[in-house]
Amino acid sequence: MNGIEDFADAERLARVAHRYYHEGQTQAQIAAGLGVSRPTVQRLLQRARAEGMVDIRIAVPPGLHLDLETSLRGRFSLVDAIVTDGAADPIVSRENAARAAAMCLQDRLVAGMTVAVGHGRDTSEVARFVRPDRPVACTFVSAMGGSPRADAPTNPDDIGRALALATGGRAVALFAPAYVESAELRDRLRAQEAVAAALAVAAVAEIAVVGIGGVDDGCTMVRAGCIPPAEIARLRSVGAVGDVLGNYVDREGRTVPSPYRDRLIGLSLDDLRRIPLVIAVASEPEKPAAIAGVLRAGVVDIVVVDEDNARAALGSAHAGDPSAAGASTGPAGGGDRSVGP
Repeated sequence: MNGIEDFADAERLARVAHRYYHEGQTQAQIAAGLGVSRPTVQRLLQRARAEGMVDIRIAVPPGLHLDLETSLRGRFSLVDAIVTDGAADPIVSRENAARAAAMCLQDRLVAGMTVAVGHGRDTSEVARFVRPDRPVACTFVSAMGGSPRADAPTNPDDIGRALALATGGRAVALFAPAYVESAELRDRLRAQEAVAAALAVAAVAEIAVVGIGGVDDGCTMVRAGCIPPAEIARLRSVGAVGDVLGNYVDREGRTVPSPYRDRLIGLSLDDLRRIPLVIAVASEPEKPAAIAGVLRAGVVDIVVVDEDNARAALGSAHAGDPSAAGASTGPAGGGDRSVGP
């Protein structure tokens, strides 16, 4: 307490701190009682903490990772970060993250809202745990097309219907594949009323719930038959580390141009940036570089992630460690990169 000038100074600090922390008085009440201004009370409280006169201890319950959450918020300029317990069993780890994401979503649902919905196993698990206390009349709309080969129920339409059923809302389907054969076909489909209407609803959503995909040979896009393994390997070779809604980014969060971007039926990264609140949920051990890359893209406001991925993503972002993307991930390139058709 080297900054305390004398006994009178120490007495003043102690008196203000006792009234605030022990007696529960407001700063305005303390100011009135001591005959000083409220800003003066605020400065005295700050000094009391800085000088060590006040030692605040927080009994953190098991399973909370508040320091990691603080680091994620600061590193990636997030509104919030929620870190859940990891587990040796990836199913358990996914359930932990999905349960936390479900609480995050349902706490923010307001009647009349529109929620854009992504795809994948992490996102599909969220719907299992959304259980609001009362029905909430929201609209859940697919943010991208799907695939008949996707693991049920990991298509956006399936997830949107599950969320609508759980909340008493309604679902708007996007009757289109995630990727089509050409940019021309993409444009024709997007001009169709049913497709255009669904995408227009998704683009003005107040909330989006999305997953973060990797670029390993077993990633969601490969399992769903949207992209063949050879093309994922090409994406890796030009620096892609992950995707959100089928939009691929490198470890710096820059878009990785490819023919697949021109064939995508869904929201773009710019569309996501215009949605007020984007919640991303991620688990699975192969995703740290994907998480860091997508968070650096500036499209996510809240991330819900397991502890192991949180630590690895922070390490990847801090050190730029290429090994974080996996042995098969190629170096990040610069400029205008593209993948062969």
